[in-house]
Amino acid sequence: MDLLKAIWRILAGISKAITVLVPLVFFVVFIVVLSVSVSENVPEPLPQRAALLIAPEGRLVEDRTAREPIDALLANDLGSETLLQTVISSIEAAASDDRITAIVLDLEGLDGPSTSQSVEIIKALHLFSEVGKPIVAVGDYFTQSHYLLASQADHVFLHPEGGVSLMGFGVYRTYLRQFLENIKVKFHVFRAGENKSAVEPYLRDDMSPQEREVVGQWLNSLWGDYTELVEKGRNMEPGSVTAFINDFPARLEATEGDLARVFLDAGFVDGLLYDDELEDKVATLVDAFDEEGDIELVSLRRYASDIREPIDADQPLLAVIPIEGTLMPGESMQGVAGSDSIVEQLERAVDADVAAIVLRINSGGGSVFASEVIRAKVEAISGDGIPIVVSMAGAAASGGYWIAAAADEIWALPSTITGSIGAFSLFPTIEGVFDYAGATVDGVGTTAMAGSFDPARPLDEQSERILQAIIDGTYREFLSLVASSRGMTIDEVDAIAGGKVWSGRQAKENGLVDKLGGLDDAIASAADLAQLETFEWRRFGQSISPQQLLLEELGKGFGVSVPANLSAVMTWVKPLYDQHSIMMQLNDPKHVYLHCFDCSYAY
Repeated sequence: MDLLKAIWRILAGISKAITVLVPLVFFVVFIVVLSVSVSENVPEPLPQRAALLIAPEGRLVEDRTAREPIDALLANDLGSETLLQTVISSIEAAASDDRITAIVLDLEGLDGPSTSQSVEIIKALHLFSEVGKPIVAVGDYFTQSHYLLASQADHVFLHPEGGVSLMGFGVYRTYLRQFLENIKVKFHVFRAGENKSAVEPYLRDDMSPQEREVVGQWLNSLWGDYTELVEKGRNMEPGSVTAFINDFPARLEATEGDLARVFLDAGFVDGLLYDDELEDKVATLVDAFDEEGDIELVSLRRYASDIREPIDADQPLLAVIPIEGTLMPGESMQGVAGSDSIVEQLERAVDADVAAIVLRINSGGGSVFASEVIRAKVEAISGDGIPIVVSMAGAAASGGYWIAAAADEIWALPSTITGSIGAFSLFPTIEGVFDYAGATVDGVGTTAMAGSFDPARPLDEQSERILQAIIDGTYREFLSLVASSRGMTIDEVDAIAGGKVWSGRQAKENGLVDKLGGLDDAIASAADLAQLETFEWRRFGQSISPQQLLLEELGKGFGVSVPANLSAVMTWVKPLYDQHSIMMQLNDPKHVYLHCFDCSYAY
């Protein structure tokens, strides 16, 4: 016994030491890394002639997110996030900056982006082109999402051994009915809205005909937007992109398998160049050389830092508050928009005496509790006379739309995915596992309800009635909220609800959205509602922890990356991780959710 006590004291001592020392070591490393980073990155004046290199790393995000190291590893993006607005504002500033002669797009380090994100970047690229400055896109290989941006360039160059991935959009989900049956796990599903498809993978082995029709409608709408942008950017006839894809096998066979040549012959790229040829060609096109005669490039990070100006305290202030990720109670974290964090940001904006607020929503929804906490706060602020405008990004569906409905005005991009007005609940039980293993669960309770929601026991009829009643009540509340805010009857909302998903363009036609446009349009509209002639705007985002800053500095300053062999594993694991991570995050106190699982699509 004395020996066990001694061992326990040692272990407790080690635990306390770790508790004290790890944060201390982390802080010391952070200071060292930050010092080195600052000392090695002293800002220098920009050259008088240079090309702006747009080479974002990782995901394009509305707001910087706190990330746990394991999550960052699974996503293979240590220190890899780029603010969407940084890209847009830099391109817009470069259009009128005499120092910037051209833009070079190198997108290989970029994860995604979504079509909606690309649409807003393209708007800025067109502004740049209108002043007569060239845009050059380069790459060894263009993904479908990369190519949408590249297609807007004046010159597109591809490596001779490279290619372009053009395959169209698709929604494919893993259906688990038979799998769950095999492992003796039973998912009890409750939903309101016949097209609330989030639960289908637990009930079916395939996509239902209703879901196939609904998804096909908005997916084709988005594909139409994509192909129209590409065809206009490359001066192609309408329908050229889809026709090319349908005829791709024959085209590839005609070139004897030369992938790059296929895209050159079809007019998707302007030249096939090796690295040394590419550098010389780009240097000539951008007409910007350093003292050694090499191409003069300015990075996005350096340029964004150079043009950054302090907020004018004498000007009225407008707040932009990002809501990005799955809506959940608590604090925001990687992939999660926490209701407590969002409310805190709203309160900070009010305390800063802002004249108006723009909610930038990029969320497929999540917890009904979290959605309502945020919506109620938005409604209260709006009721106090501060105009609130919603700018929908890639997705603002289900819980995202629950929040948006409280705003004075809603803007969406044509390619935004929204709607999905419905509710669901999932409750798994594993009595089949116990039966298979020869185990039993038995006991006694003080009421008929005692132990009803024990996953080891079958879900009884009374419990099923309770869950369904809660879901039905939530759906009625959803319909009522939308009807009241949009000036519609409940029946009119119900006709376009039922879990149906809409593109931004379709949503406007259905009365769920007021206007089509991006963040800049929403900001301008919010200023108009506040009757502002001049103003400044500032992002009220989440605070970044020292740990997050350390991750970023390690990634940027010291080139931290996932080893190639591990990266290959992560490439295989990540889709599985992404598909199930949302389900692992769900923590609504009533187990009621407003979420659109179809709102991420293959792009």
